[in-house]
Amino acid sequence: MPGKQPDVCPPTNQVAQADVNVESPLVQESIRRIVASGTPSVSTLGVYESFIRGRPLDPRAMEMLAPDTRREVEANQAALDTSCFTVPDRLLRKMMQWERDFVAAGGLLGAGCDPWGTGFLPGNGDLRNYELLVQAGFTGEQAIQIMTLNGARILREDPRIGSIAPGKAADLVVIRGDPVATPSQIYEVTTVFRDGVGYDSGRLREAARGKVGVF
Repeated sequence: MPGKQPDVCPPTNQVAQADVNVESPLVQESIRRIVASGTPSVSTLGVYESFIRGRPLDPRAMEMLAPDTRREVEANQAALDTSCFTVPDRLLRKMMQWERDFVAAGGLLGAGCDPWGTGFLPGNGDLRNYELLVQAGFTGEQAIQIMTLNGARILREDPRIGSIAPGKAADLVVIRGDPVATPSQIYEVTTVFRDGVGYDSGRLREAARGKVGVF
């Protein structure tokens, strides 16, 4: 029957991870070891979310897709209803907790998009990651640093980019609103600066509309 979930799914890594106790001594010790080794981590909470049944596709991202790509993404999303390869909602919450504990232990956390065929696109996906980091318990200021300066530090590019300072490249965005106070306003990007040159975000989105995924 179309749309019917399977009666029985075999055990998967996703289910096993969702049942892990993040507060357990073993997991906390692994976090301490990762931090002690100087190894950073990259948050991709939006990727986990995109594999949870019932989560809607972002229409702002979908309208960017070329028609064939959009149909493929919509088919992939619909297939989650009958697939065993899904992510339990509790796994997303466990990953949020792990990331909080990692940062609290002194770990360097960045954020990335890691797009799959689920509508989690670069740009929109990064903005969604900001919302999810705030939902995870980070302040807006912390989430912004995770997405900007921390990423530059991971790439060892922080002397050149990642924060606003004299001598650094002027790679900036102008947002209408206050995403620290209202996280959803992170999407209200009006201008993007690259190396000090400003670009109209609306015109950029219009130019890309319906073309993402064309090879």
